[in-house]
Formats: sequence, structure tokens, C-alpha cells
Amino acid sequence: MDALSTSTRSVPSGEDIRIPSVCKMCGNGCGILIHRVNGVVVKIDGNPDNPHNFGKLCAKGLSGIMALYDPNRLRSCLHRTNPRKGPGQDPGWKEVSWEEALEEVATRMRKIKADDPRKLMFVNGITEIEMSRQVGAAFGESFRTPNYTTGVSFGTHTRVSFLNTGSMHSEPDFDYCRLLILFGSQKGSISGHDTMKSAMGMADARERGMKVVVFDPLCTPTASKADEWIPLIPGTDGAVALSLLHVLLNELGIMDRIFLKQQTNGPYLVGPSGHYLRHAKSGKPLVWDVTDRMAKAYDDPGLAEPALTGEFEIDGQTWRPALDLLRLHVGKFPPERVETISTVPADTLRRLAREFGESAQIGATMSVDGVPMPLRPVCSFADSRGSTCHTQGVWTGTAIQLLNVMVGSVDVPGGSISTSIVGPGEKLRVTESPDGMILFGGGRPGGEAQYPGQRPRAPETVELHELFPVGKQPRPMLGLALLDYPELIPYQLEMLIILGSNVVMSGADPRRMVEALQRVPFIVALGDRLDETLECADLIFPTAQGLERLDFPVNRLEGWVTGRHWYFTARLPAVEPPPGVRHTVDIFMEWADRIGLLPEINQRLNAQLGFSESQRLEADRRYSNTEIVERRMRSMFGADHDISWFQKNGLVAWERSLAERYPRAVLKLPRVPVYFPDILERGQELKEVLDRLGLNWDLSSYQPVPVWYGCWSHQTRRPEQLFAVNYKLPFQTSTTTQYNPWLAELSERHPLALYAALNSQTARRLGIVDEEEVEIVGVNGYTARGVVRVSECVHPDVVAIASCFGHWSRGQTVTARQGLNFNSFIPLNIRGMEMLSGDYDHCALVTVRKLV
Repeated sequence: MDALSTSTRSVPSGEDIRIPSVCKMCGNGCGILIHRVNGVVVKIDGNPDNPHNFGKLCAKGLSGIMALYDPNRLRSCLHRTNPRKGPGQDPGWKEVSWEEALEEVATRMRKIKADDPRKLMFVNGITEIEMSRQVGAAFGESFRTPNYTTGVSFGTHTRVSFLNTGSMHSEPDFDYCRLLILFGSQKGSISGHDTMKSAMGMADARERGMKVVVFDPLCTPTASKADEWIPLIPGTDGAVALSLLHVLLNELGIMDRIFLKQQTNGPYLVGPSGHYLRHAKSGKPLVWDVTDRMAKAYDDPGLAEPALTGEFEIDGQTWRPALDLLRLHVGKFPPERVETISTVPADTLRRLAREFGESAQIGATMSVDGVPMPLRPVCSFADSRGSTCHTQGVWTGTAIQLLNVMVGSVDVPGGSISTSIVGPGEKLRVTESPDGMILFGGGRPGGEAQYPGQRPRAPETVELHELFPVGKQPRPMLGLALLDYPELIPYQLEMLIILGSNVVMSGADPRRMVEALQRVPFIVALGDRLDETLECADLIFPTAQGLERLDFPVNRLEGWVTGRHWYFTARLPAVEPPPGVRHTVDIFMEWADRIGLLPEINQRLNAQLGFSESQRLEADRRYSNTEIVERRMRSMFGADHDISWFQKNGLVAWERSLAERYPRAVLKLPRVPVYFPDILERGQELKEVLDRLGLNWDLSSYQPVPVWYGCWSHQTRRPEQLFAVNYKLPFQTSTTTQYNPWLAELSERHPLALYAALNSQTARRLGIVDEEEVEIVGVNGYTARGVVRVSECVHPDVVAIASCFGHWSRGQTVTARQGLNFNSFIPLNIRGMEMLSGDYDHCALVTVRKLV
């Protein structure tokens, strides 16, 4: 049976319909209309009624039809016969029945649960973040394993947002912003979060006159359209941001003093130990009242004028306001010093700092829909993998965000807007600490609710979560722990279940990651096509493709984006899956039934999904994904909002209130930090735990103010070495879409996608000409050949490599195997860990050589 016929359903001839749904070619979830004729999908368009993308759709979304009808997609359960894994190895797949596959997993699960539930681990990636995330979390909790990740906390930038604003991430307010400074971000160029709406917002803002400045080693599509592209050494964004802060605070004295006094911990008094001065009875942090010349609680009704600078002698000790400590600290980064670090001219840093401060229009107001609000039309913005995926990445992102804080450009018109601190009905999703600070309203599965709230302790999890008290899901530690720190795991991991993530190719040194997976006795993978991770599995379950799935609500549309609307969209199937292919939720529920977990899982789902009384799941019944989805639809929006309602309407949407769009302009919210004593405290606690474990990890990042020391690559680079950097293509998603023939053709025609970009000056020095094949050697010993494109649009110390080619899986196309794999040049070791976030430093040092 051919690929097309296996995905069609029996329909009358003459059918010609459009089905509202949600794209699954990346994690953004744009609204789509699927055009189906006589049971066959013939085209995909953007849905103009969906406020997430207003009918616009990128190349990835348009190409979803090729993913649906991919002749190489998985259609049956596969069992490995060759124990050897990795590049060049044939797994020797043997087809097995669903019954045989399900029972093998269930048998192993029963044994593990009786022995030690911790020996089972789930890795649920970013492409499985709807109902699969909820059911997977319920399964992990019911099984009593601490080893499950849900795909929610992804990237250092999310830790930065959690820490600074209590939000999952932030977005520029394109409606009113007049100056946008981007650090390593391609915002507005079909890359990153909220892609299509951001692209439209960027275009509209540019037409209104918004200025864009981009710091990036490469002249990306966004940088090429900016008013100013400023190349810099990779990983030095933090030093640049700290220098801009220095100019603002120490040279120009530009700051929103009212905002800093009333909405930050800037006035809180800090002593020599790095901790707050506290009230003897209430324990509340104290500030210095300039008017009454005495220390008072930060929320004392009689507080007249809190000090932001100065030294104050209290009880024989000297205390300073937190903002003053930050001001003194950033004084270590004058532009002249940072020029030697980053190659950004000192005059440029001073000019931009002044322009940012003056453009903020501190004290200005505006009327939005008749409501007066503060206006701060500037935004300093960092995205994932660019500026923040380095050691000290959390502090780099924090320094970038502090530029907004200094001028009061946080959650007000024109500034940096938090995406998830206020939900529908103006319901706060954040809480307030006893010290008056904003706290993220969720946490790591199995961890404490607040952020940062986890206390370090001896490891219990495979990824050593307990040793990363600020980070929530230290994904790189899966490989590192199995390879370099197995003694820290108090048991032998017996089974690993992976879905929604190509973990082999998505992180540092894929070949080393394969070595780590070889240490797991049994790996189960769920997916719709083979990749490097699935080829490391011992058993594969084929899953429904995006155009065959029913999901609700699609997570990225559940209020985790900015804009003028709330919208809750259903991903509706256009066709049935091929025989023998199932939704991931149905697989989890089948496992749960076989090992006796249904009563507890159903109880947890009732609570997690907020089911109304009439829609609650019965304890002993196994529900299908369709049944669970429909019950959630009805629970959220009423009994009439069933699947048939969404098949007709597609989504529920309504306009946000002004408080939901600009929460700090309307609501009274907890304070945002400019000083971070919790980080200092966590570092002190972690040092004690590491000492007991005999570990000497670098904890220099555990400071109460943003630091920048440089990456390992800055400290070890030799004159002949270049920094390798990675950049996103607007028509590829991470490591997951290179197989798609339409996108492969785009890659082949793109001037850089399958090449390495080298500065013309550097190329001349090395005797290399345009389109010459060269050898590129990483410090980890990885060597690859690639073709060079010579350009002025890359920093002279850099070689730029697009993501993410150089695949080796037998399930990949010829194009996917071409090009270079950037991640292969990144050494996987503890030196590269971003110790606060638990993410990884994406620095790579390479030598580019002419072929002999």
C-alpha cells in the first residue's frame, strides 16, 4: 500500500473541504486551514481567523503536506536486533505486533516499579507539549519516578525570564517600541518564539519608524534588515550588556528612579555578607528612608523616600542599597575594557547606551484605549541559543533584561512584555515572596513550586537535577551523568522512553551522546520517522503525524504568547493515521492500563486538566485521547464546545484586557529583581553538597549580581583557532525537518545553508577562496569537510554553520546528510555546563584547513 492511501479515510467523492487546525512543523503552533479533496490533503494555508498568525504561514508550515505523505514514515512497531548503536550501524529492525511491543514494555515496567521506580526515565521533548505532556507527567508521577521531563522549560532564556520577571519568556511590544536592541536574536525573521506574529509586528513597527540594532557575530536576515549590525566575539554579549549598564548608571545617570524604588528590590539594604538587612521581628528587608534618616521595612506605610545609593551605618555595619551594589559592579565593565573583549568599539557602546536611555522617555505617559499608562518605547532583547547559550548565560540574559529594568521598560507599552504572568480574567500566574519579589508560579516536575525554590541535595535523578537548583531541566546532564558521573546516580537506569526530541543530535557532541545511550539497557522511542535517536532505540512505536493528530489546547497558544488576544486552538486531524499508527496519549494510557496505574493517572488528570464535575474521568476506565480531549474542551468552555464545535469553528478567541496586555501599567505586581541574593545562597548550599560528594565544579556564577568571566573558549583559544557559531534558518526546525523534500530543496538553493561562512579577510589569510572545500577540526577531535562561502557578513574570528545538517541516520535524506553538523564540534564535558540554568555552552573552537 502506498504512502498516500494509508492516510486517507473513506469519504464520498466530490468532497472539497478546509479543516481548521494547528501546524506541528515547529513548536509555535500557527493556525492552519487544511485543504482536503476526496480524502486527500492537497494544500495547507494559514488560517486568517487565528490571532496567532492571521493567515500567514512559513515554508515549514506549507511543507507539512510532505511530512504527512512521506513514504519513509514509520508504520509499524520495530524491534532492534543489532546491539551495536551509532553512526554506520544497521539496527537490524524487525517488525513486531503492537501486542508484543506493548506487553514487552509493560512487563519491564512492572519489574522496574516493583524493584525501584527511579530506574524508569521519560524524556518528553518540545514537539510533544500538548496533551502528551499532561498525560506523560501524570504517568511519571503515578509511577513514582522522579526521572521525567515535560518539554516545558527549554533553553537558558526561559530561566532568565523566570528569574527576572516570573514569566516563561518575554517579547518586545512591537505596537509602541521605538528602539529595539537584539542580542544574538533573529526576532522578526521567522525564527524563535511567536514567529509569524513577531514577523508581522516587526514589519509594522519598522514602517512606523522603529529602529533596530543587532549584536551578532553573523549578519543574519534580521541583522541585514536592521539599522545597525554590530558584529562581536561570540559569547561576549554579557560583557557588552554590562558595559551598557555601566554607561547608563555611572556615566549618564539615566534610570527610572520611581520605578526602581517602587517596583524593584533596588532600595533593599545589603550587607557585607551579600544578604539583606532584615527587620528584627517581621524579617522583612529594610530600606533607608532618606527623609526620616532611618531604616524601615520596604513596605512600611510610613516610608517616604527610599534611598537608591549611598552607604549607611546600622548596628556597627555598613549597608548599601542593592541598586548601588549593582552600579558599583557594572563599573568593572567600562567600554574601553569591553572593546578588548568583544571588539565592539567603545564609542559605539557609549552612543547606544545614551540612545537607549534617552529613547526610553523616562516619565512619559500615553493613553491606550482611554487609559493613561507609562510609555517606555525601548526594548533590549535576547533569544535562545544566541547570546544566552554560554557559560554565565543566565547572567547574560539578566544583564540584557536589566537594561529594560533600569528605564522602567517592563510590562508597559513599548517595552519588554512578559508572556505568562497574567492569564485570562486577569488571573495572576505569579506569586509574591515574603520579601515582596515576583516568583514564577510553577516549577520543575516533582520540585518546589516557586522559582528559584529548589534546594540542592544529593542526586536522586539521572540528570542530577538536584545539583542545579536554579535550572529546572539540565538536559545535557543525561549524557554527562551516564558517562562521567555514574557514581552519583544511586541506581542503574533500566529503561529510557523518549518522545518528541532527537536528543542525540540536539546537544553537544552527538557521538558522545550515543555512547551515553549505549549504557541504558533498554530504550523505547516514539516517533513518526527515523532519526539518530530512534536508531539508538531498542523498540520503536510509530506515532501519528501532525496532520493526523487531535490535541487541545495547543500549548503555545494557551496564553504563552503576547498580543491583543487570548486564543485556545484545537489541532484537528485532517486524515486518519495509517493502520498500526497511534497517538502518543493512547500509547501511554495503554501502558497505564496494563500495569495498573489507570486509577491514579485518571485522578491526576482530573486535577491537572481542571475537568468539571460532569467531565471527570472514572477511576478504572481507559480513556482514549479523543475522549480526554473532548472532556477538556467541555470543561474549559461548556458542554456545547465539543469536538464538532471546534471542527466548525477551530478555536475560541477573545481580546485581552489592558491589564492582561500591559500588567505593570495597570495592576499592582510583586517587585522584579536587580539583585539576586537567592542565587548567592543557593551557591553556598550547593558548595556544601558538592564538597560532600567530592566534586570541584565551577560555582563562580553563583553571585548576587550578573557576572561575565568568558567561556572556556575565550580562555583557551589559540591564535590559529576560530569560533564556530550556529545560526537558525527560517525554513528548518532544529534537527527535525531536514528530511522534508520541499525544505531540502530550499536548503540546496540557499546561499549558506549547506556551507560554512568565513570572513573574506580571514579567508585571504588562510589562502581560501569562495566555494573551496576545506577541513574543519574541533578541539574535541571531530573532523569534517565542508564548502566555504566567503563573505563580509561574518565576524573575522568566526566560522558560521547553519543548523542542523550533517545527519547520519539511515532515515534521513541525501540533503540532510550534506552540510556540517555544528553540534558535533562542541565538546561534551562539565566545563561546558551553564551551571545556573543546567543548559550547555554552545561555544566551539575549530581550525579551518586547506585540503592537501
